[in-house]
Amino acid sequence: MSPGGLQPQARVELGGLPCCGELFRNPVLSSVIDPQRDVICCAGSYPVVLIPLELLHPHEEVDWNRLRELESEILSDGLIRKPILVESETLVILDGHHRVRVLEKLRKRLVPALLISYEDPCLRVESWRDDWVVTKDLVLRAGLTGRLLPHKTSRHVLCIDIPLVDVPLGTLG
Repeated sequence: MSPGGLQPQARVELGGLPCCGELFRNPVLSSVIDPQRDVICCAGSYPVVLIPLELLHPHEEVDWNRLRELESEILSDGLIRKPILVESETLVILDGHHRVRVLEKLRKRLVPALLISYEDPCLRVESWRDDWVVTKDLVLRAGLTGRLLPHKTSRHVLCIDIPLVDVPLGTLG
């Protein structure tokens, strides 16, 4: 059994796992993700995969103090404990901007990501801030145009728990 109590995925064909459907939503993903190598686990019906950092689109800025704290924690642990949350069709980062920035700073090529479509009713978006109304369209527009929202603007809520994956930094390229 893998960290977090998740079953490791043995050699499978694309779509062979109950959660691999999200890989088909984006032709870029289906061309770069090798299920035998890159699928870490399923979180319910959602895949957690290793995805190249350069494909991802942030939608929020980061808090530099939090970034320094998290970098120290990640280096101390030598692990990425939780996958980031990524919209499967656009590859916009929904949650995990700080982890991605730390991995970029460490010159890693890959990041563990839980993929989910914004069309999925399991996912909703709220705001951490009282002075913002955040919509899925606003998040996607920010991610796809590069006009980033302030940090802690959006809060994404899933109907499932995001699993712990404990991926060693050394496996992230």
